[in-house]
This record gives sequence, structure tokens and C-alpha cells, in this order.
Amino acid sequence: MEFHVIKTKEPDGGMIGAEVRSILVADLPVRLSHLEEMLLISAARANHVTNVIRPALDDGSWVVSDRYLDSTYAFQVHETGVPEQLFLAIASEVVGDTMPDLTFVLDIEPDIALHRRTARGADVSDDPSEITRDFARIRSGLLTLARREPGRCRVIDASRSEEEVADLILAEVKKSGLIHV
Repeated sequence: MEFHVIKTKEPDGGMIGAEVRSILVADLPVRLSHLEEMLLISAARANHVTNVIRPALDDGSWVVSDRYLDSTYAFQVHETGVPEQLFLAIASEVVGDTMPDLTFVLDIEPDIALHRRTARGADVSDDPSEITRDFARIRSGLLTLARREPGRCRVIDASRSEEEVADLILAEVKKSGLIHV
């Protein structure tokens, strides 16, 4: 069985995503609020959904996205003071029923993730906000969503090797019935 797969990433996808990312990672004199970040990402997502995701799905393609709506909740809403109802109202307008069949939460302790990132030589200067992010809060937000939506979300132990993580993801896709092998 052969699949046509579109790989995409947020907020970089679509026509305005790269510009939004450049604002988000810029070394600004005053840091953007979580609300400002959420609104910018939502604008990029609206464009991404309209111009990339929906057309690909309409053509019968699979879409695999690195980050989507749940990431915005975890990064910009969960425990930040941004009203969840506001996020949900905006999300409803932006994505409508364009939701993933499966979402994989790659769960890993923040200190282990930082160690891995450092070991592979990832450059934090690519995203200065990485230094100030509260990864324990973000992880908590993703796990909260996974508990709320167990039919869609699958938590994968990302402390395992790359190969083991890939095998766990493939097993979940097979178990979901989306593919028959």
C-alpha cells in the first residue's frame, strides 16, 4: 500500500508561517506575551490549514505535521493566564473540523531532552525563547490534552532510542486502523 504524505511544520507551514516564526524567535526588546504568541500562531495556522492542509487532505494525501493545535495549547495557554475559552473559540474558527486522526505526544523529561539537544549540537540561538521556556509546564499541558482526548492522542515514551520510538509510533498507527498491513 502506498501513501502520498505531506510533511509540514508549524508555525512554518503556509505562506505566512515563516514570517510568524521569525517574529517569534526574534530577539525583541520586550518579550511577546503568551496571548500575542497564540494570536500570531493562530493567524499562521489559519493560512496553513486553508492553503496546505485542507487541499492535501482533499487530494487524498496524508498530512504529518510537526506541531499543531495541541502545541499552541501547551506552549501558549496551559497555566499561562490566557483564557482557555478564548483559545478554544479561536481554534474553532481557525481549524474547524480539520483535526488529526492521531496525535503523538513524544513524552520525555525536560532535563533529558535538554541533554539530548546539547549532545546533538542543536543551536539554541536558532530560537532564543528556548532558553526561557518552561518545558515542565509545556509537558504538563501536552499530557493534560492526551488525558482529555485518549481516542486521538497517544503518549509515546521518547526517552527510548530513535528506532524504538519509531516502532512505537508505527504500532499505534497500525492499531488505530488507519492502515492495514
